[in-house]
Amino acid sequence: FKEFDQIMKSDPDHLAELVKKVNQWLICSRWKKVQWCSLSVIKLRNKMLYRASACIKMQKTVRMWLCRRKHKPRIDGLVKVRNLKNRMEKFNEVIAGLKEGKQEMSKQIQGLDAAINTTMLKIKTTAMTRIDMDHEYQALVTRSEELLTAMQNKKKEEEEKERLKKIQEEMEREKKRREEEEQRRKQDKEDRRL
Repeated sequence: FKEFDQIMKSDPDHLAELVKKVNQWLICSRWKKVQWCSLSVIKLRNKMLYRASACIKMQKTVRMWLCRRKHKPRIDGLVKVRNLKNRMEKFNEVIAGLKEGKQEMSKQIQGLDAAINTTMLKIKTTAMTRIDMDHEYQALVTRSEELLTAMQNKKKEEEEKERLKKIQEEMEREKKRREEEEQRRKQDKEDRRL
């Protein structure tokens, strides 16, 4: 009512002052609207950026999960086969200890190495299931274990033969020594008789 009373007075001074206040209020309200609009635009931009980054994060997560589901069995299979390939050094050590049949065993080891390489290539190039990779790996493991046991048995046989050979040589030496002693005794007896 205060402003209404001032309008009713309608003095030019009062009217000018009232117009001045109204203009100031209009300017302030417009500035507030501009500030509020710019703040709303900034909030909207931030919301859009957040939603875009959240969408990218979801896509990344889903793609990672899909890739992991697709490639993890292959990677696990490759790691297992590589570890098996690294165990081949043990075979080479056993072969170095062998004296007989080195070539035959080295051929078998080279065949196993080639089988491991082809399995690795097969895992890398073709889409295999986890079960297929496990079957391939188990076949390689059994083959390598059979080869290793065969080589160790061969090495044990060689060591046993060598030990028996040493014992036989020792027995022959003992026999010769006894024969020589016997001959000496006979010689001594004959010398005494004469």
